[in-house]
Amino acid sequence: MVHMIIRCLFIKALLLVSLFGMGQEVSKEDVLSTICRVADHVIQQTTYRYYDQADGKQIDDLSCYGYNKYVVPQNGYNDWKYWNGVIHLSFNALGKITGIERYQNYTKKNFEFFFKDRPYLKSIYKGNDQWHFPVAQGINITQLDDCGAMGASLIELYENNRVVAYKEYIDMAADYIMYRQQRLDDGTFSRPVPYNHTVWADDLYMSVPFLIRMWKLTGIELYMEEAVNQIFLFDKHLYDEKVGLMWHCYYDDLKVNGGTYWGRCNGWMMVAIADLLRFLPENHSRRNEVIALLNRQIQNLAQYQSASGLWHQILNKEDSYLETSCSAMFVYSIALAINNGWVDKRYKTIALTGWNGLLTCITDEGAVTGICAGTGIGNDVKFYYDRPTPYNDIHGLGAMLLAGVEVSKLLD
Repeated sequence: MVHMIIRCLFIKALLLVSLFGMGQEVSKEDVLSTICRVADHVIQQTTYRYYDQADGKQIDDLSCYGYNKYVVPQNGYNDWKYWNGVIHLSFNALGKITGIERYQNYTKKNFEFFFKDRPYLKSIYKGNDQWHFPVAQGINITQLDDCGAMGASLIELYENNRVVAYKEYIDMAADYIMYRQQRLDDGTFSRPVPYNHTVWADDLYMSVPFLIRMWKLTGIELYMEEAVNQIFLFDKHLYDEKVGLMWHCYYDDLKVNGGTYWGRCNGWMMVAIADLLRFLPENHSRRNEVIALLNRQIQNLAQYQSASGLWHQILNKEDSYLETSCSAMFVYSIALAINNGWVDKRYKTIALTGWNGLLTCITDEGAVTGICAGTGIGNDVKFYYDRPTPYNDIHGLGAMLLAGVEVSKLLD
């Protein structure tokens, strides 16, 4: 009965999108021009410097300058954070489709900056104050956020740039994810915060893209099988059949879900599943199950898309704000699925309507608005209602670029 209701709602949503969502015609050239503007804005902000907050000095060579507690990366693009892993992967995709050198080289330049000072920073890092020590998450791995997305983008770089230090980090990340990351008894990746053995929806993306690329790099099937298993384990713990959405978390101690149906956590899970399918062999025994899971997500999310084409911060709460990063993740995943034949082409209108909505979030200079700030697990729904949307927040820029790349292919 529940599946029948969701299916009916999906068909209604699809009809509404078809009738009202295609008001703004776009071309492949328009889409690429728009995301190149966003990418160029990112490049302009990426300075490849550290900054001394005490005296205002900009630091080009940290090992010569010397570290003190006031030294930080000059901005978020220069730090070792998961959001930069997503940005790197998006630049790789943009560079491939455009052939433009500054996009092709962005990931390489970033990692060269990170690894230039890494030996010095590693030699003086004492294992404390990880959140304030420069690029500490690239030195000491304590959670999937530290290594998953950045490691995935580093693997893509390493495939054509066989730098020994890169491989050493990749192997360290693989060892952490496979053998040291906290898990539930059934093997699901979990965190010790906010309560011990909490499953975060975000962590599917912080693990699966790395694992499937590690399989591609090494040929070791253990990595691929772990990636596939995590997809179904996360779905088991987080999917709510009644509403067709994913909870933000699962509390193993209480055996209940927590948070709410947060947009971006649903986006992380959808992108992780779509990313897995890019690499999963055609003859894999569970490939069709993964495709079916992605189809289910797309059908369910269609009923929650607003008339603007965007989705809400809390997906089933129309009084929560329209949120850019989750909308970009959904548009990317749907377009990617159509382009690869995993879902029916009739879903195209959902992706294009979503893209038209995303266009309203991009400024003339290439900044992006309406992105929810970094968000932990909230104990109540109000927490998610009240999350700020800083101007050009870095958490959604990679998703916006990825969405544009796939929509441009959709318009071929």
